[in-house]
Amino acid sequence: MIFINTNPISNMILSSGITAADFINGLDELPQNIILLNNDQQAANGYNSHSKFNLIAGTGEIRTYLLKNPDQKKKFIDFDSEDSVNNLSPFEIAELLYLAHMGTPMGRPFSSKLNNHYIYLSQDNGTIRSYYRRFSDFNHVLEIAIKRNLRETHNTLRVFLRPFSIKDIDREILLDLITKSNDGLFISFGALRERTRTYHIPLRILKDPDKVSIILRTDTVDENTVYAGDLSYNLQTSKWDLKWQEQTAGV
Repeated sequence: MIFINTNPISNMILSSGITAADFINGLDELPQNIILLNNDQQAANGYNSHSKFNLIAGTGEIRTYLLKNPDQKKKFIDFDSEDSVNNLSPFEIAELLYLAHMGTPMGRPFSSKLNNHYIYLSQDNGTIRSYYRRFSDFNHVLEIAIKRNLRETHNTLRVFLRPFSIKDIDREILLDLITKSNDGLFISFGALRERTRTYHIPLRILKDPDKVSIILRTDTVDENTVYAGDLSYNLQTSKWDLKWQEQTAGV
C-alpha cells in the first residue's frame, strides 16, 4: 500500500509505502552533502564544529546511508558546501534543531544559505515527511514506488515468474494522482483485482485527514476512507489508465 498526502503550497509530501530506495531511484541527482538532523554519529563521515551537526559528504556515501538499515529512522537536509553551514546564525541552527525534534519546519523549508533541495524526515508513525524544492521531482519518485509495488504484487500472484517489464506512467496520470492526494490518498495494491488481463488497483481517499496516524497504526484503511476509483495497468497493451468515481472526479 502507498499513502500520500501532498501540500504543494509548502512543497511537502507525507507518505507511507515509499521507501528510501524509491527516493534514491526517483531523483535525477542525489545531493552531494547532507546534515544528519538526528545526529547519527555512526553514519557520518564529517562533522561541522560551528553547528555541531554530523554530516555525510559524497553521493555514494549518502546512497549507502539511505539504503542501509531501512527500518532505521533517518532525518536529513542537504546543503551546497560546508561554508554555507559555517555561515548559519544561532537562530538558523535553532530552526534545524526544531525541524529535527518536531518533524516540521519552523518557517520555510528551504534555506537561502544552505540552498537545500530536499528535507527527509522519518516520523514516529512510520510515515516520511519530505520536502522538494522542485515539487515536480516527486513525480518520478511516486512512479518508481508504484511500479515497484505493482511488480511485487504481480510476483505474489504468479507461480511461474517471467520478467515483468512495466511501462512508465503517463505524466497526466501522475499529476492527477498527486492532485487528488491533497486530502490523503491510498493506492491499495493489497486489494488489486485482475480482470481481462488488466490489473485494477483501488484508490481510496481519507474521510478525515487528521486521523491518518491512527489509521496507519491500526490498519483500518477501509473503514476510514471512501473508494475513489482505480489505477489500472493492462498486461497486454502495457497501458496505464486512471478512472475516478463520479463523486471524486472533480475533487
